[in-house]
Amino acid sequence: MTQIIKQPKSLTLLLLLLLLIPSLWTCCPDDPYHNYLNLIITTEPKSLDPALSTDITTAILTGLMYNNLVEFGVGTEVIPGLAKSWSISDDGKVYTFRLREDVTFWDGTPFTSADVLYSFERVLNPLTRSPQTWLLMPLEGAREYSKGNADHVSGIRILSKYEIQLVLVSPFAPMIGFLGAPATAIVPSTSKIDFKITPMGTGPWIFESWQADRHIRLSKNLNYFRGPAKLDGLILNMNTEILTSALEFEAGNLDVMAVPSSEFKYWTRSKTWQPYIHKLEELGLYYLAMNVNRPPFDDQRVRQAVTLAIDREKIVYRILHHSATVARGAIPPLLAGYDEDRPLLPYDPERARQLLLDAGYTDDCEFDLWVDPGAAVSQTIEAIQHYLNSAGFKVHIVRNDWNMMRDAMRKGETDAYWGNWWADYADAENFLAPLFHTETAATRNRYSNPQVDTWINQLQRSLDAEERSQLAKQVDSVLIEESPYAFMWYPISYTVVQPQVKGYVPHLMPNANRYTDVYFEE
Repeated sequence: MTQIIKQPKSLTLLLLLLLLIPSLWTCCPDDPYHNYLNLIITTEPKSLDPALSTDITTAILTGLMYNNLVEFGVGTEVIPGLAKSWSISDDGKVYTFRLREDVTFWDGTPFTSADVLYSFERVLNPLTRSPQTWLLMPLEGAREYSKGNADHVSGIRILSKYEIQLVLVSPFAPMIGFLGAPATAIVPSTSKIDFKITPMGTGPWIFESWQADRHIRLSKNLNYFRGPAKLDGLILNMNTEILTSALEFEAGNLDVMAVPSSEFKYWTRSKTWQPYIHKLEELGLYYLAMNVNRPPFDDQRVRQAVTLAIDREKIVYRILHHSATVARGAIPPLLAGYDEDRPLLPYDPERARQLLLDAGYTDDCEFDLWVDPGAAVSQTIEAIQHYLNSAGFKVHIVRNDWNMMRDAMRKGETDAYWGNWWADYADAENFLAPLFHTETAATRNRYSNPQVDTWINQLQRSLDAEERSQLAKQVDSVLIEESPYAFMWYPISYTVVQPQVKGYVPHLMPNANRYTDVYFEE
């Protein structure tokens, strides 16, 4: 008869743990991405090719993977990039750039002036189909080359391996800012890869992988000319649901997050998170644009009534939770040309009603307001509709995606539309010429004023900072009076970071923040 001896339960448990420990070490290695910064993107990039950059996500990625001749600093300043210095001729037409000699692309290919020539001609080449050719149109010969009527751009001249000259048709003050935009980033002239899916840059982060609807992963460029980043990599997590992102952040799965406006009070009043919130006044503008060639907005009085009818301050306070400031005009703060002494247009529904009566609208002044559901907050639009209806308008909300709305705008079929504009470069001209010059406003709301066109042309040509500021203010004053747009507010962003994230500084331009100085505190 075999005798069975029972071991104490505690001893059995101990033996089991000893057996499990080696297997635990084997199946659960260290997280290879523990030194990667987890960020969030709310839309997929339209492309990984800088020449095709038209959206914020692509602009952000371009800034991480590529460099420009010049770049934007933390604010509106322009700083050296691949060009270590530059000079501008007295007549403002010739830009001479001296390039860095210590830069290589990720594959080890040295960067030279030939890459600048190739990159700019590539943007202008009709085969590239870049929507950003306008950035290089001030160059001599650019228009001819873009139409296939020339085999090179005469205004791009290689002086030596590390010196290049750009010659403009006429002086153009915003040009230096154009050269910092995502589409003018430099790609290698020797590479035959498809940049839309296989980037090849000089930037601090090397493209690893892109899993659609999940994430984009980048790793540290050990040979970055400014020195390698402190982190090992970045993960840009795709998440369209704002509240889901907030839960992920609180669970520690995200390191940096834009504070949701719907939860603004919770985050900004939280003693836990308050010390880790960064505030940034953005270079952006929200507006209601009106078709000046189409009733009822072919009457200036009706257009003026729109702004007076809306309590913008209450919307900013109650709905946007102070994540914006009420607009004084088209030009945001921080840019030369913004007039801080100009009084805000008041909320005056009685004056709005009187203007409508003066314009002959004794009954409801009816119009369609087109809205892109992906770009508008329903509560904000509903509040605007309520204020306008209370002042004598009758507003019908037409919800269509941006492509349909843009097509209708170009055909002149929209009465009015809700929109926003973000700076491509840090200059007041960027908020005036694209929106209000006759040549470009024709595809938006049909606004045209010869005097405004003249002032904008002078603003583009002038190299005198004070003169440019005064010209911008003059244009803005006319726009407020003629009211082709109802200027609503300038956005303010709030970003929260995890306590262990150090060295984070929010940058004004989307392609300026490279996260190279960010690190985790143990």
